[in-house]
Amino acid sequence: MRYIKTQLIIAALGIGLVGGLLHLYTLDLDSSFLPAAGGIYTEGVIGTPEILNPLVGSRNPPDRDLICLIHAGLMRFDSAGLPVPDLAESWAVTADGLSYTFVLRSHLLWQDGVNLTLDDVIYTIKLMQHPDFPGIKQLAEFWRSVEVSKLNENTLKLTLLEAYAPFLDYTTFGVLPAHIFSATEDKGIPLDPDSVVRVGAGPFVLESLNSGTEGRIAEAILVANPHYHGRQPMLSQVRLWFYPDETSALIALQQGDVDGLGNLSPAAVLDILQQTGNDVYSGHLPEQRMILLNQRNESLPFFREKKVRQALLAGLNRAAIRDNILQGQAIVASGPIVSGTWSYNPNLTVVKYEPDRAIDLLEAADWLVRDETLSVATHPVRQKNGKDLNFTLLVPNDVISVEIGRQVVANWKPLGVGVILEALPSEILLEKHLTNRNFEAILVNLSLLGAADPDPYPFWHQTEIDTGQNYSGYDNRRISELLEQARVTSSLSERARLYSNFQARFVDQTPALLLYYPVYSYVVDPEVRGVQIGQLLEPSDRFRSISKWYMLTRRVVSNLR
Repeated sequence: MRYIKTQLIIAALGIGLVGGLLHLYTLDLDSSFLPAAGGIYTEGVIGTPEILNPLVGSRNPPDRDLICLIHAGLMRFDSAGLPVPDLAESWAVTADGLSYTFVLRSHLLWQDGVNLTLDDVIYTIKLMQHPDFPGIKQLAEFWRSVEVSKLNENTLKLTLLEAYAPFLDYTTFGVLPAHIFSATEDKGIPLDPDSVVRVGAGPFVLESLNSGTEGRIAEAILVANPHYHGRQPMLSQVRLWFYPDETSALIALQQGDVDGLGNLSPAAVLDILQQTGNDVYSGHLPEQRMILLNQRNESLPFFREKKVRQALLAGLNRAAIRDNILQGQAIVASGPIVSGTWSYNPNLTVVKYEPDRAIDLLEAADWLVRDETLSVATHPVRQKNGKDLNFTLLVPNDVISVEIGRQVVANWKPLGVGVILEALPSEILLEKHLTNRNFEAILVNLSLLGAADPDPYPFWHQTEIDTGQNYSGYDNRRISELLEQARVTSSLSERARLYSNFQARFVDQTPALLLYYPVYSYVVDPEVRGVQIGQLLEPSDRFRSISKWYMLTRRVVSNLR
């Protein structure tokens, strides 16, 4: 009986205590939840890692994803495309734009706990200068022209032969640990993915690469780097699961095997938006889809006429391409530099779809419909000086490109512009037609992936017409002057002004028909919080803010008095 009484007293006291605490919470205390360390994030990645050496310049997305998580460079770029220090603590450039000085952070450590010093940075640069460097040839040639000077234990000076404002793009290379690789220098640069990426200075450490049933790498497991010089990641582990195609990756997402998935087609993104409860984050990449017009082809004199080029653009329903073909996963292009960065001119006017204006422009340029052609077709081809306004449009033979090509042909036919559509494999278009200037009009994707600096010089400067990347052969001295000046001035504000003028002149002259900027969509489970992607320089930039991502929370109680 005594036992029962004791239990009743304890129960009564417990009820009273709980009630009192609840009363206190309502009167004096505030409860909130804050991010907590821990949690395993699993992402599906379409493709397979191949070469994980950060110096080789692989554009394979799975390679770039792992390199971004494991390695760090002297500099990096923020979401506006502005240079910010990474391993460097600060940097400066001389007024003539020839010499750059970097001060390394103090007390840096590699992921294995060994001191990271300026000697590691210099060692990495020497690898890129090596005669047997296996990476991009132009990259090695550029670095061989750079003079490297160690001013003191923490200060590095890099001197260029001539001023080159986009140079900071080159300082984002992943620094390699000399204490691991210096012994192999005489044998060449190690390319084995499993050995190269074991030690870096990024936010995560590669714990293991695991192969699947077919021998291909199926999984990468990474853990938070306790020695990271930046903000310590909240996630304790990141797992990347590699899938051979979009279909298998989507199945994994639908089944809940992965928490996130990127690099999806417009149709897949639309389906996810309509059917799942996942969050979708979007940002556009430094890419532009456009139609180049060959202005060096003597049989196509009309492409050198400004009014004809303007008419072709005004006669394109680019919004319909975005909405109907790309499922809304694109932004109609306003100019030759992607929006959202320091170099973009926000005052550009987007050319609207105005077929009547297009017709007026063609007629003002004396491209007229002759009476004798009226019986040929419902929409006869315009003529001028005995020349028909017709040409062949080459497009890649993938589904989306062909659909875009058909839309273009359909838009231009009522204007009196005759177009023959020809679809070819991408590699043939590149090797036999684009690089050889063997085309009349061609649908291309101009990509500056990984390059923070827009530097349109290679694509539109006069000197690039014959052997460079000015494939359309556009020749405009004033535009060339603006690009020359922007390349050599070290003042960011002055460069922005020059690029602003370049963009305004480009829109007026219409040397190419800009269609859209592709949108990159990233699908993430709502349980993963703190995700922000912003402007992307490449898809792996979705991990730019990964140190702030979290999956766990902790409750914090504070007194309101």
